Amino acid sequence: MTSNITDKEAFVWIWLPEATEPVVAGKLEADDQGNVQFNYGKSYLERISTNPPAISIYEPELPLKKSVLPLLDGLTMPGCIRDCAPDAWGRRVIINEKLGRKGKNRDTDALGGCPRMEVVARESHFEADLV
Repeated sequence: MTSNITDKEAFVWIWLPEATEPVVAGKLEADDQGNVQFNYGKSYLERISTNPPAISIYEPELPLKKSVLPLLDGLTMPGCIRDCAPDAWGRRVIINEKLGRKGKNRDTDALGGCPRMEVVARESHFEADLV
């Protein structure tokens, strides 16, 4: 399935043990109530018996299963995803980039060639095969 990324979805990439390139593990998608849920991709789940094998992002919260994974009680998004999300400064940088705010000393200049920022800035669509 081809998916055009919107402001309500984001792809989650993971570096598997001993791998030299990241792979797409799945997709986060926000609902109308502001909850963000995760769904592993079909091709990622098919890697379970390959080398390197697929691994869960965090087994107690996001086990390797098909379909949208339920949130733990009291959470609006998986805690393990929130833990690795940008902090307040990083969110401000991304918002300023998205809104096109530019200046001589803008915050993104401090990032240099940060690959994480490049992925956020350049990813406009991606082929996904969600289950």
